Amino acid sequence: MRAGALSTNHENEKAIFGGDRQQTYRSLGVISVEGRCPGQDRRYWRPEDIFEEPCPHCGGMIEFWKDDVTLRCPHCRQQVTNPRFDPGCAAWCSYAHKCLGEAALTYQRQPRVLRDKLEVEARKNYLGNKQLLNMALKSAAWAEKLAREEGVEPLVAVAACLFYDLAEGGGPDAASRARQIMAGVPGLEQEVIEEVAAVISAGEKDPGLLAWRVVQDARRLAHLGEETPERPAFYTAAAGKPAGEAAGRPE
Repeated sequence: MRAGALSTNHENEKAIFGGDRQQTYRSLGVISVEGRCPGQDRRYWRPEDIFEEPCPHCGGMIEFWKDDVTLRCPHCRQQVTNPRFDPGCAAWCSYAHKCLGEAALTYQRQPRVLRDKLEVEARKNYLGNKQLLNMALKSAAWAEKLAREEGVEPLVAVAACLFYDLAEGGGPDAASRARQIMAGVPGLEQEVIEEVAAVISAGEKDPGLLAWRVVQDARRLAHLGEETPERPAFYTAAAGKPAGEAAGRPE
C-alpha cells in the first residue's frame, strides 16, 4: 500500500481543482450548497479506508479505496469488484449517480430500499394523523405477507396500502396524489407506479385485479378487532388463514 496515500491524494486534488475542491464539486452537482458528501471528503477518511485485497482471478494484490466500486487488476487486467464497498449511501443519496453512475440505480432499486423509501413518504404525508398512519403501516405489513402467498408483486400491494388513505376510501384523488409522491422516489419503475395507482383509483369497487383484492384483505386484517368483533369475508385464500394469526400483526 502506498505510504501517505491520503496526504498524497489531497495534493493531487488541490492541483486538479485549483485549491477550491468544494466549489468544483458543487458545480458538478456532486454536493449540495450545505456541504460535501462525507463519503467523498477524504479529510475524514481513516487509514483502513485504503486497503489491499487479492485478485480473485490471479491472486495479485489490488489497492482499493473505500469508494472504489470496481478496479482493473494491475496484474491480470481483469475487472474486480471492491469486496468492501458499502452501498448504504448509494441506496439513499440523491447524488449517488454522480459518484457511481448507473451502478447507483442497482442499489436504489432493491425492493427493501424502495419499501423503506415509500414508508418514509407515507410518514411524511400522514404527519399529524396517527390513526391513518397506523392503518397504513399495519395494512402494508399484511399486504407484503399476503402478496407473497398470492403471487402479487409485494411492492405494489405495500405501496397501495401506504397511500390508499391519502383521500378517504381511496379513489382517483388518492391515486393522483400517490402517483405524484411515487414519481419522486428514485429507482421506482413507472410500471409499479401505474399498478399502484390503478389499485388505489378503484376505491372499494373490484376492478378485477388480484393486487386490489390483496390490498382490500390487508386493510380488513389491519382493522380486525378494531371496528367489529365479527370476522369479515376475504377475497383471497391467504387472508382466510386461522383467526389466531389474523388477529395479530404478521412477523
